[in-house]
Amino acid sequence: MYQQYLNQAVRTLQSLSSDELKDLLNDDDKLDERVDQAVQSLESEKDLMLGENRSLAESNLEKEPKVIELRSRVNDLSEQGRELATSVRQKADDLKSKSGSTNPDTVLALLQTAAAESEEESEQIVKQFLDNEIAIDVYLDKFMSSRKTMHSRKLKAEKMTELVRNGPGGGSQQPLQRPNFGSPYPPAPH
Repeated sequence: MYQQYLNQAVRTLQSLSSDELKDLLNDDDKLDERVDQAVQSLESEKDLMLGENRSLAESNLEKEPKVIELRSRVNDLSEQGRELATSVRQKADDLKSKSGSTNPDTVLALLQTAAAESEEESEQIVKQFLDNEIAIDVYLDKFMSSRKTMHSRKLKAEKMTELVRNGPGGGSQQPLQRPNFGSPYPPAPH
């Protein structure tokens, strides 16, 4: 830090002639004046640096609460991110274990069974209506709901049949044959 001031003092002395140097050496007042100027220059530079440091320190102190708050927020978000990552890994592992235990043929059989059960349920509703066990408005609500479910399940079973036949193990590209689930309409009352 002081090296630049020493270099400046040396340059000032080098620019003096030998007579001026002798005068300076023989006149203590002139020498003291030169030294005092150098010391004053150092003091003013020191005061300037202290002021800048104080200003920076005050600015940093003003920002400290915000930095602490942001650091806390980052820690909270990091913890939340770790928890979410753990949750995703667990769900992925669960999905892998569940999807590995079912094969397409089993799913197809379950879909076909569910479609057949829905059809039987709708036929039972028709029977209840024909036997005057339920009113017409109840019959219409139950029958329409049951038939929608049945048709949805049949459609899913057909799509699954197509996927099983044309899937990686199916190999054959035979046209899709619809499974016979009976008539989609109730039998006419006699």
